[in-house]
Amino acid sequence: MQQLEDFFSQVKDQKAVRVTLPLSNSVPKERIHCIFGAATPPAFFLFFQEGVLPSTLDAGKSCLVTVDLGGQAKSVTANITAVPDEQTLQLEAVQVISHEQARNYFRVDAHTPIIATPVNPLKNVAEQDSWHLEGETIDLSGSGVLCVFSQPLEQGKKVRINLTLPTGLMHTIESIGHVVRCEKIEEAMYHVGFHFDILASEDRDKIMASCFELQRKHLRMKVQVKNSL
Repeated sequence: MQQLEDFFSQVKDQKAVRVTLPLSNSVPKERIHCIFGAATPPAFFLFFQEGVLPSTLDAGKSCLVTVDLGGQAKSVTANITAVPDEQTLQLEAVQVISHEQARNYFRVDAHTPIIATPVNPLKNVAEQDSWHLEGETIDLSGSGVLCVFSQPLEQGKKVRINLTLPTGLMHTIESIGHVVRCEKIEEAMYHVGFHFDILASEDRDKIMASCFELQRKHLRMKVQVKNSL
């Protein structure tokens, strides 16, 4: 309960957040940017742009709300208690999930494909470590990335990371990194944090440029949602 109290004391009304919504016709959940609306904790609201809230929303399942609090990503699992209209959800927070992040670079919400593979696959096919994970990012910075995979990865494991930047020319960035954390959120959903250990300077510049562009986009989205309410 104390964690929930701390969470609500830090999240300001009208703050841009990201929610992972359960859909009735699909196993993967949909991740959407929206605006946090304060209420009496543990209750709160989420406000969406017109036409964004999925018609296939499964209100009987829990969702995950992620917010950036001073360079630290925090999430709460929440139950949907009401759908007042086509742009609003009323929810009740259940549990706080905290993601300790490297703070060398600011991070932004970023939803884009990511692939993790072995760093040095063996030439002998019979012995090759042939795992291959495809997922989506949650947030991105010049020092690392937080993402969602359907399977876990061992903390400290070295991996090759292929990341498609979500803006501009959609450049593909390749890096060697390691797993800094892996947390099971629910069945077949793991939050995995990577730190970039080897990353070309020009690729880091591209990541940072993408982060700045996303930050501007999120600010514009916040204004648009507020004006439509």
